[in-house]
Amino acid sequence: MATMDELIGLLFAILLWRIALAAFFGFAVGMAAAQIFPGFGAGAVATVTLLALFGGVMWHASAIASAAPADAPKAEQQPISRPIAFLGIALVGLLVGSVYDYLLSSGPIALSVLIVSSIVLVCVGGAITKTPVYLTDLLFMVAALVTGFVTPWAIVTLLS
Repeated sequence: MATMDELIGLLFAILLWRIALAAFFGFAVGMAAAQIFPGFGAGAVATVTLLALFGGVMWHASAIASAAPADAPKAEQQPISRPIAFLGIALVGLLVGSVYDYLLSSGPIALSVLIVSSIVLVCVGGAITKTPVYLTDLLFMVAALVTGFVTPWAIVTLLS
């Protein structure tokens, strides 16, 4: 059984090498910066690693999109279902909110910064791409971000 697990792990490493390479590079850069700059702590290393991981995901997604057949439907024609979008946004809220919480040392302030910065980024993105930003979509995004942010607190509270 262990051999099958190793083969599955190897298969994922081969298929998702761009993401793994970006995350490794981000971690290496973060660790090097921590050795060079005394004020560069664990939170900053985690932030650099997460940003590199997101960059690797974008790199992998663009490589897959360019390799798609010509008759494949475009991404705009394949909407993401609301539950999957909620889970993805909640994961972003968990990761980015945890970094904000660590850097700001205050949960309520970190949650406020997470919500406000996300709303500003979505509105600026809508203005740049000239697409309308609807209030229901903003509320959906805020609800998912808050859910992701409070998930660790809820788990700790329920288990203790």
